[in-house]
Amino acid sequence: MNFREFPAFQDLSADQFQRFLGSCQSGVIPANRQIIQQGKPGSHIFFIATGKVRIAVNTDMGERDLSTIEAPTVLGEISFFSGELSSANVITATEVTALAIGFNTLRARLYSGDAACAIVMLHLASTIAERAASMTQKVADFYGRQAEIENTARDLFGEWSFL
Repeated sequence: MNFREFPAFQDLSADQFQRFLGSCQSGVIPANRQIIQQGKPGSHIFFIATGKVRIAVNTDMGERDLSTIEAPTVLGEISFFSGELSSANVITATEVTALAIGFNTLRARLYSGDAACAIVMLHLASTIAERAASMTQKVADFYGRQAEIENTARDLFGEWSFL
């Protein structure tokens, strides 16, 4: 995927896109490289144009994979908006082509009224909202299955009587 085709950049004019790119670093990141570390402050938003990344969390039982995400995707945006430490590890599963913008650079451009950054941020906020809605639905589905399991267990063992 060409960065220009990335969903967050589609509403930018050619000039806005070029100015935004001027504030970013771009390149190829080899496979098996950690780009975000759980529990550490975030520093960049990554726009992954090609390749796959692995999302994992550290637990008492060691690192556990949550998912593998294929490009195009955005990473690091939650830490940017929340100011919280990174909630997961992100490791390149394959070689990836990425564009990265530093949090400080992005904030400075936003505070100066940069329209391109505002448009990109609007797209990122929309992405976060979509992810939150999806997660809410998954939690609701989980609770629905939990009730089904409890009912099945009650049906299975409800007739056991020792009298």
